[in-house]
Amino acid sequence: MRILVIGGGEVGYALARGLAAEHEIFVVDQSAEVAERFRQLDVEFITGSATSAEVLRRAGAERCDLMIACTGLDEVNLVACAIAKRLGLSRTICFVSSDDILDADDSSDSMREHFGIERVVWPEAQLADDIERIIDAPGAIDAEVFAGGRIRLLEFRLQSGSPLIAGPISSLHVPHRALIIAVKHREVFQIPRGDTRLSAGDKIIVMGTPEALRELQPQIDPVSEGGSKRQVVTIIGGGDVGFRLAQRLDASRNVEVRIFEKDRVRGELLAASLQRALVLNGDGTDLELLEAEEIGRSDVLVSVIDNDERNLLASLLARQLGVRKIITRVSRPANLRLFERVGIDVALSARGSAVASVIHHVQGGRASLLAVLEEGQATIVEFVVPASYRPRALQDLNAPAQSIVGAIVRGDQIIIPRGSDQIRPQDRLLVFATSDSVAKIRDYFTAGN
Repeated sequence: MRILVIGGGEVGYALARGLAAEHEIFVVDQSAEVAERFRQLDVEFITGSATSAEVLRRAGAERCDLMIACTGLDEVNLVACAIAKRLGLSRTICFVSSDDILDADDSSDSMREHFGIERVVWPEAQLADDIERIIDAPGAIDAEVFAGGRIRLLEFRLQSGSPLIAGPISSLHVPHRALIIAVKHREVFQIPRGDTRLSAGDKIIVMGTPEALRELQPQIDPVSEGGSKRQVVTIIGGGDVGFRLAQRLDASRNVEVRIFEKDRVRGELLAASLQRALVLNGDGTDLELLEAEEIGRSDVLVSVIDNDERNLLASLLARQLGVRKIITRVSRPANLRLFERVGIDVALSARGSAVASVIHHVQGGRASLLAVLEEGQATIVEFVVPASYRPRALQDLNAPAQSIVGAIVRGDQIIIPRGSDQIRPQDRLLVFATSDSVAKIRDYFTAGN
């Protein structure tokens, strides 16, 4: 496939790197200095403005199958998509950074009609939604919901006192409708077996019904109280991510929200828009202010300033003041591991998850991407079993390594499978797969094996 990428920033580079192995990639950016970074990739770089029809023609837009507009300016992305449509490029994906152009209920149809946009990607909104799900699962460092809420996925980091590190997995008291589908030990994912032993510091990913995961959670995180108590959540930064998150949490009676915003005018806008949340005008990295406002009584602190250094400072100050759970926004993906190593519980990159979802959208075929885990190192993918598939038990499959069926949706029935459970035609399979195995598992389950 010939793909035109508009923008050579962090997102554009990540997309080009992820797609170059299987596709012909052309990158447009007006900065000649940016071109140097792309020399190590098998891509063609065109210097010029993406709002120029001549530049897009020079990049071969008429002959491309898809364009991805991902500069840091919404206006440039929209205009580039409109020009590409006029040049005959029918498929475009557009990144946006705010909801200004997405207010209308029929925004998707409008964007498709006027700009020829197939898909709109808003990383900041996706980040706010991810954070809300994690807050709703005390003790978890990631959380996803599937099948209309009938299936949940939670990721935890095991502490030294967890009962789950007492023996091999086969000896643990895991509820029948819950399944440990993956373990990340020292940065490496593995699919656990009965003799696998868990260690303090491991990350485990569990899939199951909401009831089963609530039953399991005290074993994983004994002090989380199963999410029964009212939570105090403090948000540092009232930008697009902080505001969207505050709006969603403000609607919950089980959450008390406080939000720190340095800019007074922005703070007044937040206060006028939120019903119950307390908006504080001040710098979330000011230690005296944090102490005066008793930040240590917060159950969760979320730092979503658009600056990695200030986010890290606010998070470390909150940890020193006694906040138990810290969720921090990371703008530069290279900083993710650093944030975790210095004790940040949950470090999230809006751009990383968005890039992984777009790459899957481009080359996912008949599989649907449901979730991106650990910044693209693993995914949850849904497959519909072909009608020609011969029923067989999971234990008889010869499926690719580093993959596991975490759940089966059969009509109205939810099955958290064990080895003796069968896969049947037209089943919907929710499969965990590492980034290295997702292509193999996609081919395996859609080829009628």
